[in-house]
This record gives sequence, C-alpha cells and structure tokens, in this order.
Amino acid sequence: MSNISNRGPEVSWERYVLLVEDDDLIRSLLASFLENAGFKVTTATNAPDAKRAIATVDPDAVILDIDLGRGPSGLDVADLIKSLRPDIAIVFLTNLSDPRFANREMESDYPNAAYLNKTMLKDLDVLIQALEAVLHESDLSDFRHDMSIDRPFANLSKTQIQVLRLISEGKTNAQIAKIRGRSLAATESSVTRTLKSLGLDTDPDINVRVAAARAFLLYRG
Repeated sequence: MSNISNRGPEVSWERYVLLVEDDDLIRSLLASFLENAGFKVTTATNAPDAKRAIATVDPDAVILDIDLGRGPSGLDVADLIKSLRPDIAIVFLTNLSDPRFANREMESDYPNAAYLNKTMLKDLDVLIQALEAVLHESDLSDFRHDMSIDRPFANLSKTQIQVLRLISEGKTNAQIAKIRGRSLAATESSVTRTLKSLGLDTDPDINVRVAAARAFLLYRG
C-alpha cells in the first residue's frame, strides 16, 4: 500500500511591516532583524514617506518612532492609520518614556497598540513578541512601557506633567497661570507640588526650575 500523506502543501504566510524610523543606523539594524525574523520590511524615514508606503505596500503592521525630526511626528502617522486604516497593527518604538510629555493619552487613544521605550528594551526579541501580539490581538500588558510603574515620572499627575512641560519651555508662574487659565496662587501651588514630586524643592544648591526642565527634556527623549 502506498504511503499517502493527508497533509496538503506547506503554506507560508508573508507578513509585511512598515518600519518608520529617522535614524539611519537604527532603521538599518531593525530592518535586518525583522527580515531575519521572517517579515517583509519596507522602511520610511518621515511621516510623508510613511503615508505613501501605507498606500502602496498595504502593510499588516507599522513600527513607529514618535520623534521623526522636523515635520509631522509618528503620532500623526498613527492618527492617520487610526482614522483610515484601523486594520493595521501598530507598535510604537520610541525614546519618549511617557506619551503624556507629548500631551497624549495613549492608553485611551491606542489601547490595541504596543508601546516600547527604546531605553527599556533589553532584548530585540521583545520587539518581535510585541509585533506578534498586536498582529494576533493578544495580551499587550507586557508591551506597554508607557504604563509601566518603572517609567520616569510615573508618579506625576497629568497636571504636573503639563506644568513641568511649561517650566521646560522657560515659562514663568504668571505665564503658566495664563496658559492654563488658573489663578497665580493655584499655579504657584501646582509648581511647588510638581517640584516636590521630583524631589527638587528642598535642595538649596541648585536652580530647581532649571533642574526640572533638564529632567523633563532628558526623559522626553
């Protein structure tokens, strides 16, 4: 009796990924890594290139850096995907440790996306795992660094993040009060609480506002 296999021909599924990253070296390394992992990869260096690639390549997923230099950011690309192509899975891969620094609430805006902080990414295999998770719509709890309790400034409230951002822009308390539509007394109290949360309010040897601005700019990426 002949040995007849019931299995059909093996089928391989090609999955296309658009990698949007403005740093040439990082983009090249990540593209090679993704290709070695079995993905078909198209790259873009900025938001306009990414938008054209989405229209021509029709990717299954997009890996997005948020800071793309001058012009639209990765968040602008993500907003376009959300409105026009919600079927495309998204992995944010960024130095921005907390999207609240960019005045965004990613937990509500992009609940089905992965968010990986480059500085917290100890192993590139995590990127593949996150990509698989968004493609299969599985549990993302291990791939949301924006909600990690270990992220910088995790203890700050949204109000304190906003105050800190304005301090980093060199705004005075009076200017912050006007921008936020609050009284000067309420603003001074918010600034004091923000600096205290950073552990800067009691150090007599430093300019606390400069130190706060430096810390914000550092962790904003």
